[in-house]
Amino acid sequence: MGKQTFISGVIGYFLLLSTPAWSAWWVGADSQVQFVSIKQNNIGEISRFDTITGSVTDEGHVDIRVALDSVETRVDIRNERMKTLLFEVGAYPEASITGQLDMPTLAMVAAGRAGSVSLLLNIDLHGASVQKQAAVLVTPTDDGVTVTTLEPILLTAAEFGLEAGVAALQNIAGLSAISRVIPVTINLHLLGERNESILDS
Repeated sequence: MGKQTFISGVIGYFLLLSTPAWSAWWVGADSQVQFVSIKQNNIGEISRFDTITGSVTDEGHVDIRVALDSVETRVDIRNERMKTLLFEVGAYPEASITGQLDMPTLAMVAAGRAGSVSLLLNIDLHGASVQKQAAVLVTPTDDGVTVTTLEPILLTAAEFGLEAGVAALQNIAGLSAISRVIPVTINLHLLGERNESILDS
């Protein structure tokens, strides 16, 4: 094998590893964003959002949208109070989560391997944008990829201008306390089309 042929083969190999086996992904219907609220200092309640959309490009750009009026607390009146008093969905209908999967992560997925990675996420909610570091597990599946937080992401009411909304909820429900720190977990099932140029090579 000539030197030039060998170098070309090495370059081609690393290009293959750095190109995802999926051309792009979009958020599957079974994806979840959940959060836990603590009231009276010792009562925890798990809530979720039912409408999550978005995509991850073949270059690894993450863009997830959460419809705030799809909040589900399992209590109808509490759903409505969260929409109007806390999230103010008339003015702020959605939250967004954006970030970037780096090339080593894309190469890992292309090779069919799972692994934990650290992602810097931009969270836009209620007119404020906050960056959070998140530890996530990325796992290839038969029809795409799952991305799951390994530990909760801690958000505070103050950093998103939600203090007044939490106080309003606390007052209308007659509670002595509602935690201003909210743990959030994310479980995304990303569906995609395979990159046929990789599969046929």
